[in-house]
Amino acid sequence: MQLFNPRDPDSVLIPTFRNHAIPNEAKTLEAGRPIYDDVEVVDIRRAGSRDFSTHPATGFARWVTDPRTGGQVKETYAERFRHQYQQYKAQAQQTLTGTPLDHVPFLTEGKRAEMRALNVLTVEQLAAVDGQELKNLGPGGRELKNQATEFIEQSKSNVPNMKMAAELEALRSRNAVLEEDVEALKLKQAGEGQFKDMSDDQVRDYITANSGGQTPQGNLPRKILVRMALDIVRPAKVA
Repeated sequence: MQLFNPRDPDSVLIPTFRNHAIPNEAKTLEAGRPIYDDVEVVDIRRAGSRDFSTHPATGFARWVTDPRTGGQVKETYAERFRHQYQQYKAQAQQTLTGTPLDHVPFLTEGKRAEMRALNVLTVEQLAAVDGQELKNLGPGGRELKNQATEFIEQSKSNVPNMKMAAELEALRSRNAVLEEDVEALKLKQAGEGQFKDMSDDQVRDYITANSGGQTPQGNLPRKILVRMALDIVRPAKVA
């Protein structure tokens, strides 16, 4: 525990390092099941306040003066709160990548708690456990191992569908951008057309009169009003 030093603003800060699981989208698409990576983060609380912030342990915290060169160098949160980070590392488990047991349907909350107590944290670990460690799982341990293996195998069948869904979503996003670009180009080419010499109020009145009495709501910018008016004119030309 660090002592309070009125000259050191960090004296009133309470840093707590921990592992935080974040989704790994690339590996999830490959495996067909949720894959998470453990990353080290630090929660920073201030004495006397309910607020706190969270940062990557290896993220940039501040600039400090290098005692050897006198120049400014970047300091990470792990370096800034070195004492607390070393304490955390002394007790922390090795970081993991995999599917947390919370995402598998064949385990009850009680079984998940039992697995965590035995340091089985992912479905991949459960599928790989063997020998004495498998015996430590107790009655039904072999069945849980088999279910984990089956879950992983079944997940592989989801890969094509997940990749296709991701590709379709990317295609929809690209199409939406293209449509917006086309509309913007049309508007640019057409200019304001017959509404060029109209005031905003006159354009608004035109929209109201030619759209069944639906008056544009809010303080819309002129380009939006003109676009709405042009959208009314175009169908009339087609007819």
